[in-house]
Amino acid sequence: MQRTTSGIGTAGRLPGYETQGHLDQAWRPWIKLLDVALQAAEDSAWSSAVPELPARADAAWPPYVPLLEGASIRIDGRRARKLVRELLHTADHAREDGAAPVTPGRGRRLDAVALLHAAIMRDHDAVERIAKRAGMESQALEVIGQLAATPLLHACAQQWRERVPSAWTHGYCPVCAAWPALSELRGLERSRRLRCGRCAADWPLPVLQCAYCGEADHGKLGTLTPEGESQTRRVEVCYTCKGYLKTFTSLRPMTLRSIAMTDLASIDLDLIAQERTYARPSQYAHRLSLTMSRASARLGALDARGAS
Repeated sequence: MQRTTSGIGTAGRLPGYETQGHLDQAWRPWIKLLDVALQAAEDSAWSSAVPELPARADAAWPPYVPLLEGASIRIDGRRARKLVRELLHTADHAREDGAAPVTPGRGRRLDAVALLHAAIMRDHDAVERIAKRAGMESQALEVIGQLAATPLLHACAQQWRERVPSAWTHGYCPVCAAWPALSELRGLERSRRLRCGRCAADWPLPVLQCAYCGEADHGKLGTLTPEGESQTRRVEVCYTCKGYLKTFTSLRPMTLRSIAMTDLASIDLDLIAQERTYARPSQYAHRLSLTMSRASARLGALDARGAS
């Protein structure tokens, strides 16, 4: 079933840098932070922290387990600290005059590696403990943590691209377990590809299947379509779980930047869906379990030289 909604803007058509000119000024501080994380993600040095996956046939991999499950990650603590500090510095400079800084005097006690670990696992209690020790506000630190985890998660998705199980039929990310940020109807054949906003993983799901509850009855699935834009963007909705997912047509896969900017520029679609009582899941379908430790100083130096 298709519904047409009038009065929706068209900024979501323009992915990447060009979309920034169409965003509300209130999003500028967030975009500055996003740029820091995305620029760090372009550094190939993060790939040195991606663990090797054991050789397994598809049949040997549990059908519901993402690739990060049970991983043991060794990360360069200096690189993690540098990124977190840069994000905190950017956040402080982006705040309005008179607003309290994100980073108080005791911010030096912040454990960057523990923050990345907590962010990837979505462990809110751990973020609160880290924030309390550092004398910081936990909600702000949670945002910083999610952005700081982006380069590592993106490196995992890139390196494991060919290891995603061919039988993966779930709506959540096969790499990091996040729900998709959006879906693409890609190419001339308009094949449906779900895209992760955390790591940019890319996986297929049938058009007539809810990404959240798996509903496949076409009578219980529908779309909200902006007037005159049925061929470019829409909102897929499920009457069973009341979930929604934004969908865009594209000729080629979106980059991590394009996913983030398209998601931001299409907030009007989120509002339209939410006004009709649809929502995105507040919890992930699969809670990750993994370990993270600091790589030795010597190993970190060798990795840095190897990436240069």
